[in-house]
Amino acid sequence: MKKLFFLLYSMDVGGVEKAFLGLLSTIPMNQYEIHLGLIFKNGELMNLLPDGIHIHEIITYQEKWSLINDPPLWQIKKQVKSFLWVDAFIHFILYIHFKLTGNRYWFYQWLLRNEPMMEGEYDIAVAFAGPSQAIDYYIYKKVRAHEKYGWIHFDISKFGIDRGMTARIYRHYQKIFVVSVAAKQIFDNVFPQFKNKTEVRYNIVPKEQIRQLADEGNTFPDDFHGKRILTVGRISKEKGQRMALGALKILINKGYDVRWYFVGDGFDLEFYRQFAVESGLADYSIFLGLQTNPYGYMRDCDIYVQPSLHEGFCITLAEALCFNHPIVCTQFTGAVEQLKDRNSSIVVDISPEALAEGVEKFLI
Repeated sequence: MKKLFFLLYSMDVGGVEKAFLGLLSTIPMNQYEIHLGLIFKNGELMNLLPDGIHIHEIITYQEKWSLINDPPLWQIKKQVKSFLWVDAFIHFILYIHFKLTGNRYWFYQWLLRNEPMMEGEYDIAVAFAGPSQAIDYYIYKKVRAHEKYGWIHFDISKFGIDRGMTARIYRHYQKIFVVSVAAKQIFDNVFPQFKNKTEVRYNIVPKEQIRQLADEGNTFPDDFHGKRILTVGRISKEKGQRMALGALKILINKGYDVRWYFVGDGFDLEFYRQFAVESGLADYSIFLGLQTNPYGYMRDCDIYVQPSLHEGFCITLAEALCFNHPIVCTQFTGAVEQLKDRNSSIVVDISPEALAEGVEKFLI
Protein backbone atom coordinates (compact mmCIF):
# COMPACT_ATOMS: atom_id res chain seq x y z
CA MET A 1 0.00 0.00 0.00
CA LYS A 2 1.50 3.32 -1.09
CA LYS A 3 1.86 6.10 1.47
CA LEU A 4 0.93 9.64 0.36
CA PHE A 5 1.62 12.79 2.38
CA PHE A 6 -0.06 16.15 1.70
CA LEU A 7 0.80 19.41 3.44
CA LEU A 8 -1.71 22.29 3.81
CA TYR A 9 -2.06 25.23 6.17
CA SER A 10 -5.40 24.20 7.71
CA MET A 11 -8.86 22.97 6.72
CA ASP A 12 -10.53 26.38 6.69
CA VAL A 13 -13.23 27.01 4.09
CA GLY A 14 -11.21 27.90 1.02
CA GLY A 15 -10.50 26.87 -2.54
CA VAL A 16 -7.31 24.93 -1.81
CA GLU A 17 -8.96 23.01 1.01
CA LYS A 18 -12.00 22.17 -1.11
CA ALA A 19 -9.71 21.11 -3.94
CA PHE A 20 -7.98 18.74 -1.53
CA LEU A 21 -11.30 17.21 -0.49
CA GLY A 22 -12.20 16.80 -4.16
CA LEU A 23 -8.89 15.06 -4.83
CA LEU A 24 -9.44 12.73 -1.87
CA SER A 25 -12.76 11.65 -3.37
CA THR A 26 -10.82 10.16 -6.30
CA ILE A 27 -8.22 8.25 -4.27
CA PRO A 28 -9.17 4.64 -3.40
CA MET A 29 -8.62 4.48 0.35
CA ASN A 30 -8.09 0.71 0.25
CA GLN A 31 -5.05 1.18 -2.00
CA TYR A 32 -3.36 4.19 -0.43
CA GLU A 33 -2.43 5.24 3.09
CA ILE A 34 -3.19 8.97 3.23
CA HIS A 35 -1.34 11.31 5.58
CA LEU A 36 -2.29 14.98 5.93
CA GLY A 37 0.01 17.53 7.50
CA LEU A 38 -1.60 20.71 8.82
CA ILE A 39 0.25 23.71 10.18
CA PHE A 40 -2.93 24.51 12.09
CA LYS A 41 -5.11 21.52 12.93
CA ASN A 42 -8.41 23.34 12.66
CA GLY A 43 -10.98 24.64 10.21
CA GLU A 44 -14.63 24.20 9.37
CA LEU A 45 -13.83 21.49 6.79
CA MET A 46 -12.08 19.17 9.26
CA ASN A 47 -15.25 17.15 9.76
CA LEU A 48 -15.45 16.47 6.01
CA LEU A 49 -12.15 14.58 5.97
CA PRO A 50 -12.77 10.87 5.33
CA ASP A 51 -12.20 8.34 8.08
CA GLY A 52 -8.84 6.65 8.01
CA ILE A 53 -6.70 9.68 7.17
CA HIS A 54 -3.65 10.14 9.39
CA ILE A 55 -3.42 13.78 10.48
CA HIS A 56 -0.12 15.35 11.55
CA GLU A 57 0.08 18.75 13.22
CA ILE A 58 3.21 20.68 12.24
CA ILE A 59 3.97 22.18 15.65
CA THR A 60 7.32 23.49 14.39
CA TYR A 61 5.67 26.19 12.32
CA GLN A 62 3.08 27.12 14.93
CA GLU A 63 5.88 28.05 17.33
CA LYS A 64 7.65 30.14 14.70
CA TRP A 65 4.64 31.63 12.92
CA SER A 66 5.21 35.18 14.13
CA LEU A 67 8.84 35.02 12.94
CA ILE A 68 7.60 34.00 9.49
CA ASN A 69 4.73 36.45 9.12
CA ASP A 70 5.55 39.55 11.15
CA PRO A 71 7.60 42.33 9.52
CA PRO A 72 11.30 41.32 9.86
CA LEU A 73 12.45 44.65 11.31
CA TRP A 74 9.72 44.45 13.95
CA GLN A 75 10.91 40.97 14.92
CA ILE A 76 14.55 42.09 14.98
CA LYS A 77 13.70 44.97 17.35
CA LYS A 78 11.80 42.51 19.55
CA GLN A 79 14.84 40.21 19.67
CA VAL A 80 17.11 43.12 20.59
CA LYS A 81 14.77 44.16 23.41
CA SER A 82 14.86 40.56 24.67
CA PHE A 83 18.71 40.62 24.58
CA LEU A 84 18.78 37.91 21.89
CA TRP A 85 21.76 39.60 20.27
CA VAL A 86 22.94 36.69 18.12
CA ASP A 87 19.44 35.93 16.81
CA ALA A 88 18.86 39.60 16.07
CA PHE A 89 22.18 39.90 14.21
CA ILE A 90 21.60 36.76 12.09
CA HIS A 91 18.00 37.79 11.40
CA PHE A 92 19.21 41.21 10.25
CA ILE A 93 21.84 39.69 7.90
CA LEU A 94 19.20 37.36 6.45
CA TYR A 95 16.83 40.29 6.04
CA ILE A 96 19.47 42.23 4.08
CA HIS A 97 20.13 39.15 1.95
CA PHE A 98 16.41 38.86 1.19
CA LYS A 99 16.15 42.56 0.28
CA LEU A 100 19.08 42.20 -2.12
CA THR A 101 18.11 38.87 -3.70
CA GLY A 102 14.35 38.47 -3.12
CA ASN A 103 15.15 34.95 -1.89
CA ARG A 104 14.12 33.85 1.60
CA TYR A 105 15.59 30.34 1.41
CA TRP A 106 18.39 30.96 3.91
CA PHE A 107 15.92 32.44 6.39
CA TYR A 108 14.02 29.12 6.46
CA GLN A 109 17.31 27.23 6.61
CA TRP A 110 18.20 29.19 9.74
CA LEU A 111 14.70 29.09 11.20
CA LEU A 112 14.38 25.29 11.02
CA ARG A 113 18.06 24.45 11.52
CA ASN A 114 17.47 22.49 14.73
CA GLU A 115 14.16 20.91 13.78
CA PRO A 116 14.20 17.15 13.17
CA MET A 117 12.94 15.40 10.09
CA MET A 118 9.30 14.39 10.18
CA GLU A 119 8.81 10.81 11.33
CA GLY A 120 8.07 8.19 8.70
CA GLU A 121 8.83 7.80 5.02
CA TYR A 122 6.41 8.22 2.13
CA ASP A 123 6.16 7.19 -1.49
CA ILE A 124 4.96 10.66 -2.49
CA ALA A 125 4.95 13.96 -0.56
CA VAL A 126 2.93 16.87 -1.96
CA ALA A 127 3.26 20.59 -1.20
CA PHE A 128 -0.41 21.08 -1.95
CA ALA A 129 -0.72 24.83 -1.38
CA GLY A 130 2.12 26.02 -3.57
CA PRO A 131 4.03 28.02 -4.30
CA SER A 132 4.32 28.64 -0.55
CA GLN A 133 7.62 29.31 1.16
CA ALA A 134 6.71 27.50 4.37
CA ILE A 135 5.04 24.49 2.78
CA ASP A 136 7.50 24.07 -0.10
CA TYR A 137 10.51 24.24 2.22
CA TYR A 138 9.05 21.77 4.72
CA ILE A 139 8.29 19.19 2.01
CA TYR A 140 11.77 19.66 0.52
CA LYS A 141 13.81 19.58 3.73
CA LYS A 142 11.81 17.90 6.48
CA VAL A 143 9.83 15.10 4.82
CA ARG A 144 11.35 11.82 3.59
CA ALA A 145 9.73 10.70 0.35
CA HIS A 146 10.74 8.87 -2.82
CA GLU A 147 9.05 11.56 -4.93
CA LYS A 148 8.03 15.12 -4.13
CA TYR A 149 5.42 17.18 -5.98
CA GLY A 150 4.38 20.81 -6.07
CA TRP A 151 0.77 21.88 -6.66
CA ILE A 152 -0.03 25.33 -8.06
CA HIS A 153 -3.54 26.71 -7.46
CA PHE A 154 -3.25 30.27 -8.74
CA ASP A 155 -1.88 32.65 -11.33
CA ILE A 156 1.64 33.19 -9.98
CA SER A 157 2.05 36.43 -11.94
CA LYS A 158 -0.52 38.05 -9.65
CA PHE A 159 1.18 37.14 -6.37
CA GLY A 160 4.48 38.27 -4.93
CA ILE A 161 5.96 34.78 -4.75
CA ASP A 162 9.58 34.18 -3.80
CA ARG A 163 10.84 33.22 -7.24
CA GLY A 164 14.41 32.53 -6.13
CA MET A 165 13.34 30.19 -3.34
CA THR A 166 10.73 28.51 -5.56
CA ALA A 167 13.32 27.89 -8.29
CA ARG A 168 15.78 26.43 -5.80
CA ILE A 169 13.27 24.05 -4.21
CA TYR A 170 11.26 23.02 -7.27
CA ARG A 171 14.32 21.63 -9.03
CA HIS A 172 14.19 18.87 -6.42
CA TYR A 173 10.51 18.09 -7.14
CA GLN A 174 9.66 15.36 -9.63
CA LYS A 175 6.32 16.83 -10.74
CA ILE A 176 4.54 20.17 -10.54
CA PHE A 177 0.77 20.06 -10.99
CA VAL A 178 -1.03 23.22 -12.11
CA VAL A 179 -4.82 23.58 -11.92
CA SER A 180 -5.52 25.05 -15.37
CA VAL A 181 -3.95 25.33 -18.82
CA ALA A 182 -3.73 29.11 -18.52
CA ALA A 183 -2.09 28.94 -15.08
CA LYS A 184 0.38 26.35 -16.41
CA GLN A 185 1.35 28.61 -19.31
CA ILE A 186 2.04 31.46 -16.89
CA PHE A 187 4.06 29.21 -14.59
CA ASP A 188 6.07 27.83 -17.53
CA ASN A 189 6.83 31.36 -18.73
CA VAL A 190 8.15 32.34 -15.30
CA PHE A 191 10.01 29.05 -14.71
CA PRO A 192 10.86 27.64 -18.16
CA GLN A 193 13.44 25.32 -16.57
CA PHE A 194 10.57 23.28 -15.07
CA LYS A 195 8.40 23.04 -18.17
CA ASN A 196 9.10 19.32 -18.55
CA LYS A 197 7.82 18.75 -15.00
CA THR A 198 4.55 20.68 -15.14
CA GLU A 199 1.24 18.99 -15.79
CA VAL A 200 -2.34 20.28 -15.77
CA ARG A 201 -4.45 18.64 -13.08
CA TYR A 202 -7.92 20.14 -12.85
CA ASN A 203 -9.54 20.41 -9.45
CA ILE A 204 -12.22 17.81 -8.78
CA VAL A 205 -15.72 19.08 -7.96
CA PRO A 206 -18.16 16.33 -6.83
CA LYS A 207 -21.30 17.61 -8.59
CA GLU A 208 -23.80 15.11 -7.24
CA GLN A 209 -22.59 15.60 -3.68
CA ILE A 210 -22.87 19.39 -4.05
CA ARG A 211 -26.44 19.12 -5.36
CA GLN A 212 -27.32 16.88 -2.43
CA LEU A 213 -25.74 19.31 0.02
CA ALA A 214 -27.83 22.12 -1.52
CA ASP A 215 -30.95 20.31 -0.32
CA GLU A 216 -29.50 20.16 3.21
CA GLY A 217 -28.13 23.70 3.50
CA ASN A 218 -29.49 27.16 4.20
CA THR A 219 -30.99 29.40 1.56
CA PHE A 220 -31.98 33.06 1.33
CA PRO A 221 -33.71 34.15 4.56
CA ASP A 222 -35.68 37.11 3.13
CA ASP A 223 -38.85 37.30 1.02
CA PHE A 224 -37.29 39.45 -1.71
CA HIS A 225 -39.09 39.08 -5.06
CA GLY A 226 -36.58 40.79 -7.34
CA LYS A 227 -33.46 39.23 -8.88
CA ARG A 228 -30.99 37.71 -6.44
CA ILE A 229 -27.31 37.98 -7.41
CA LEU A 230 -24.84 35.80 -5.48
CA THR A 231 -21.08 35.84 -4.95
CA VAL A 232 -19.30 33.25 -2.79
CA GLY A 233 -15.73 33.62 -1.58
CA ARG A 234 -13.39 35.07 0.99
CA ILE A 235 -14.14 38.77 1.58
CA SER A 236 -10.93 40.35 0.36
CA LYS A 237 -9.54 42.68 -2.28
CA GLU A 238 -8.48 39.93 -4.69
CA LYS A 239 -11.95 38.34 -4.68
CA GLY A 240 -13.46 41.54 -6.08
CA GLN A 241 -16.33 42.35 -3.70
CA ARG A 242 -15.59 46.07 -3.89
CA MET A 243 -15.88 45.94 -7.66
CA ALA A 244 -19.13 43.99 -7.25
CA LEU A 245 -20.51 46.75 -5.04
CA GLY A 246 -19.54 49.27 -7.72
CA ALA A 247 -21.45 47.20 -10.28
CA LEU A 248 -24.41 46.98 -7.92
CA LYS A 249 -24.48 50.77 -7.62
CA ILE A 250 -24.68 51.06 -11.41
CA LEU A 251 -27.54 48.54 -11.59
CA ILE A 252 -29.51 50.26 -8.82
CA ASN A 253 -29.06 53.64 -10.49
CA LYS A 254 -30.50 52.11 -13.66
CA GLY A 255 -33.60 51.07 -11.75
CA TYR A 256 -33.09 47.30 -11.58
CA ASP A 257 -34.81 45.50 -8.70
CA VAL A 258 -31.85 43.46 -7.45
CA ARG A 259 -30.08 42.43 -4.28
CA TRP A 260 -26.50 41.20 -4.19
CA TYR A 261 -25.72 38.54 -1.60
CA PHE A 262 -22.17 37.83 -0.44
CA VAL A 263 -21.31 34.52 1.25
CA GLY A 264 -17.94 34.40 3.00
CA ASP A 265 -15.88 36.01 5.70
CA GLY A 266 -12.43 37.53 5.98
CA PHE A 267 -10.49 40.37 7.52
CA ASP A 268 -12.13 42.86 5.14
CA LEU A 269 -15.74 41.90 5.93
CA GLU A 270 -16.50 44.86 8.21
CA PHE A 271 -14.76 47.25 5.83
CA TYR A 272 -17.00 46.18 2.94
CA ARG A 273 -20.12 46.30 5.07
CA GLN A 274 -19.28 49.88 5.99
CA PHE A 275 -18.39 50.68 2.38
CA ALA A 276 -21.83 49.42 1.33
CA VAL A 277 -23.49 51.68 3.91
CA GLU A 278 -21.47 54.72 2.81
CA SER A 279 -22.32 53.97 -0.84
CA GLY A 280 -26.05 53.87 -0.14
CA LEU A 281 -26.19 50.13 -0.81
CA ALA A 282 -27.09 48.84 2.65
CA ASP A 283 -30.57 47.82 1.51
CA TYR A 284 -29.31 46.12 -1.65
CA SER A 285 -26.23 44.21 -0.44
CA ILE A 286 -26.54 41.35 2.05
CA PHE A 287 -23.46 39.88 3.75
CA LEU A 288 -24.36 36.36 4.89
CA GLY A 289 -21.01 35.52 6.51
CA LEU A 290 -19.23 32.20 6.39
CA GLN A 291 -21.34 29.26 5.23
CA THR A 292 -19.69 25.85 5.31
CA ASN A 293 -22.48 24.69 3.00
CA PRO A 294 -23.27 27.58 0.59
CA TYR A 295 -24.92 25.38 -2.02
CA GLY A 296 -28.54 26.18 -1.16
CA TYR A 297 -27.75 29.81 -2.00
CA MET A 298 -26.05 28.74 -5.23
CA ARG A 299 -29.06 26.66 -6.23
CA ASP A 300 -31.63 29.38 -5.48
CA CYS A 301 -29.94 32.53 -6.78
CA ASP A 302 -30.96 34.05 -10.12
CA ILE A 303 -27.46 35.01 -11.27
CA TYR A 304 -24.10 33.86 -9.92
CA VAL A 305 -21.20 36.34 -10.23
CA GLN A 306 -17.48 35.64 -9.70
CA PRO A 307 -15.79 39.07 -9.65
CA SER A 308 -12.27 37.86 -8.78
CA LEU A 309 -9.22 39.87 -9.79
CA HIS A 310 -7.19 36.67 -10.20
CA GLU A 311 -7.54 32.92 -9.77
CA GLY A 312 -5.94 29.73 -11.06
CA PHE A 313 -8.92 27.42 -11.10
CA CYS A 314 -11.82 28.98 -9.22
CA ILE A 315 -13.47 26.37 -6.99
CA THR A 316 -16.56 28.47 -6.21
CA LEU A 317 -17.12 29.03 -9.92
CA ALA A 318 -16.83 25.28 -10.52
CA GLU A 319 -19.35 24.70 -7.73
CA ALA A 320 -21.77 27.26 -9.20
CA LEU A 321 -21.58 25.34 -12.48
CA CYS A 322 -23.36 22.47 -10.74
CA PHE A 323 -26.57 24.50 -11.05
CA ASN A 324 -28.44 25.99 -14.00
CA HIS A 325 -28.52 29.74 -13.36
CA PRO A 326 -26.65 32.30 -15.54
CA ILE A 327 -23.05 33.03 -14.55
CA VAL A 328 -21.00 36.19 -14.95
CA CYS A 329 -17.31 36.23 -14.12
CA THR A 330 -14.31 38.43 -14.71
CA GLN A 331 -11.47 37.63 -17.08
CA PHE A 332 -9.18 35.90 -14.58
CA THR A 333 -6.82 33.02 -15.34
CA GLY A 334 -8.78 29.87 -16.12
CA ALA A 335 -12.20 31.55 -16.44
CA VAL A 336 -12.66 30.83 -20.15
CA GLU A 337 -11.51 27.22 -19.62
CA GLN A 338 -14.10 26.67 -16.93
CA LEU A 339 -16.98 28.25 -18.85
CA LYS A 340 -16.21 27.08 -22.39
CA ASP A 341 -19.02 24.51 -22.42
CA ARG A 342 -21.60 26.72 -20.69
CA ASN A 343 -24.05 28.70 -22.85
CA SER A 344 -25.68 30.88 -20.16
CA SER A 345 -22.46 32.51 -19.02
CA ILE A 346 -20.32 35.50 -19.87
CA VAL A 347 -16.73 36.53 -19.12
CA VAL A 348 -16.20 40.28 -18.76
CA ASP A 349 -13.35 42.73 -18.22
CA ILE A 350 -12.25 43.49 -14.69
CA SER A 351 -14.14 46.69 -13.91
CA PRO A 352 -17.42 47.65 -12.19
CA GLU A 353 -18.83 48.91 -15.50
CA ALA A 354 -18.07 45.69 -17.38
CA LEU A 355 -19.38 43.59 -14.50
CA ALA A 356 -22.64 45.57 -14.38
CA GLU A 357 -23.02 45.27 -18.15
CA GLY A 358 -22.54 41.51 -17.95
CA VAL A 359 -25.13 41.11 -15.19
CA GLU A 360 -27.54 43.40 -17.08
CA LYS A 361 -27.59 40.98 -20.02
CA PHE A 362 -29.34 38.44 -17.78
CA LEU A 363 -31.73 41.00 -16.26
CA ILE A 364 -33.27 42.30 -19.48
